[in-house]
Formats: sequence, C-alpha cells, structure tokens
Amino acid sequence: MAALFARDHRVRRFFETPNIPRTEKLGFLDRRWRPMVGLGVYGLLQVLLRRRRLDHLVSIADEFHKLAERAQGLMRATVRSAVPFTDAQADRLAHALGRHSGFRILLQRETDPAVIGGAVVAMDHTVIDGTVATELWRIRRQLLQTRVHGRG
Repeated sequence: MAALFARDHRVRRFFETPNIPRTEKLGFLDRRWRPMVGLGVYGLLQVLLRRRRLDHLVSIADEFHKLAERAQGLMRATVRSAVPFTDAQADRLAHALGRHSGFRILLQRETDPAVIGGAVVAMDHTVIDGTVATELWRIRRQLLQTRVHGRG
C-alpha cells in the first residue's frame, strides 16, 4: 500500500485533499484496500486517515521494513564512490561493516564523480566519510582559520 501511495499521485492526492469528506475516503479504503490487506494494516490505515496522517504511510512502511530486517539480522548500507566498486571490494566492505555492526550487511553501491576519490558509507544513523572532497574541504577550512603572523 505504501508503494502504491508513493507511486500513484492520484491516490495520494485523493487522500490528502481536505475537500473530500473523510467518510468518502474511509469508504474507498473499505471497498478497495480492505480485501487486499490484513486486519492490522487496515486498522493502521483507518487510524492514519482519521488522524490526518496518511501522508506518513511511506515513512512508516520504511521503518517497519528496517525493523523486520533487523529482526532477521540484516542492515542496509550505501557506499558512494567516484568510480564503481568491484564485487570483490563490495564484499570486503560488507564483511568489514558486518564485523563492526554485528549484522549481515546488504550493500548498495552508488557512483558519484563529485566524491573525487575515496568513498562515503552510510549505515543506519552513521556516516563514514573518507572522500577526497571532504578532506579538501577540511584542509581549506583549517587554512582559513589559521592566522599567519608576519614579521615586523
């Protein structure tokens, strides 16, 4: 349901439009979505609609999936680098992150030329930035903060 809500702007607009009565929206839920979802999900949809929070459905579903993956011992991580990681490099990184976190890592790879060199890893609420771009920014900031004393 969250994927449909995120993908189909007409469905999202229908539920977010304040001019459409809540009874009409509940009727739509009852006719269209109740047969497709379990009782718990249907109840959640009703509560979100009544509280005018159906716009949070996608983020709630994302958090639920994260919790379900955690319960299975999985964690997602993303590595962003200037050049594509090879399969061997990705496997070594996932293994190292797994040793550190205690989870089996599902690694997603992204390529971004702005990184210049190195890589940045985002995992859970942690970002490990080993990029050349960030190091150049740190050096620049340090140089700008350094006072040079002249002779005289």
